[in-house]
Amino acid sequence: MDTRASLIFAEFSATGLLTAMEGEDVPLSGIASVEQCGPGDLVFVADEDQVGTIRGRQPSAVVTSPALKDVVSTLPDLTLLIAPNLKLAHAMIRQGYVDRDVLISEWPAIHPSAVIGPDCVIGEGSRIGPLVVLGGGVRVGDATAVMAGAVVEHGAVIGNRTVVHPNVTIGYDCVIGDDVIIQSNAVIGAEGYGFAQDAKGRSHRIPQLGRVVIEDRASVGAGTCIDRATYGETRIGAGTKLDNLCHIAHNVEIGQDCLLTAMFVTGGSAKLGDRVVASGQTAVLDHLEVCSDVFLVRRAGVAEDIDQPGIYAGAPVEPYATYLKNTAVARDLSGLRKRVRQLEKEIRRQAQEEQGE
Repeated sequence: MDTRASLIFAEFSATGLLTAMEGEDVPLSGIASVEQCGPGDLVFVADEDQVGTIRGRQPSAVVTSPALKDVVSTLPDLTLLIAPNLKLAHAMIRQGYVDRDVLISEWPAIHPSAVIGPDCVIGEGSRIGPLVVLGGGVRVGDATAVMAGAVVEHGAVIGNRTVVHPNVTIGYDCVIGDDVIIQSNAVIGAEGYGFAQDAKGRSHRIPQLGRVVIEDRASVGAGTCIDRATYGETRIGAGTKLDNLCHIAHNVEIGQDCLLTAMFVTGGSAKLGDRVVASGQTAVLDHLEVCSDVFLVRRAGVAEDIDQPGIYAGAPVEPYATYLKNTAVARDLSGLRKRVRQLEKEIRRQAQEEQGE
């Protein structure tokens, strides 16, 4: 990174991400954390406690919120950039100036060890790493990186500016959109879990011949598995982010801009709306529907449809306010049991006294 504060401000003020710049136009050589910053660095300050830390480290520029502007401005010799959405500014400025460029590689554009099947199309500026296998008819868009050891089976399509990290498997006929990131060891398009039992209880495989479609801007975490559909397609909506070690079963439909964290799991044919947020180890049973703008927390277990936006928790899930009340009661079950027994004794005593009269 070798730029100036004024250049960053000019680029991101045009989109409203930065709204003001105060101080000198200083040169910047890097972006650092609050704890590790120093002269020449740009740093993001999100709370007042961090101000004391940077006081002694003397970074050259700070990006902070309007609420912290007056506090940070008390530090001497510091250029301020004001961002109404500090977290978004953090994301976009780091992407723009210090992110890894996956197209810069020590390898040739197509490594000699890669196996390229017949009728493949590889777009301009794309990179195919060592030991990659592309099956027949695979199409790779422009400026896309398919890294070492990845396998893309026949007929699959990968869009533009997409990153397929090492050892990913993308099954036949699957479709990956533009600006998608698939982290290492993810499996896209494995056969869905479908079996039929005979009279002796033996299971017989039901061929799963559909595909997986991952729309633009989606992200798939390391070790995540997305199964192909029995018929039709399993679909991940645009902008949805899947964390590591998630499992998406066959025929599932996930809407746009969902945030699904580690060990999220769905049964087959479940449907999630847009902007669903799920904390770790959330589970949704098969054939259920979750509407848009739902938050699932505290290891939520969805056992019936959710048709109202809101926050839900527990297993089976219940509205968050109800969950908190029930949890508070459950913490004192032994005390509640003791009080109930005392009441029972008192009722029996009163009954005996009335009988004695």
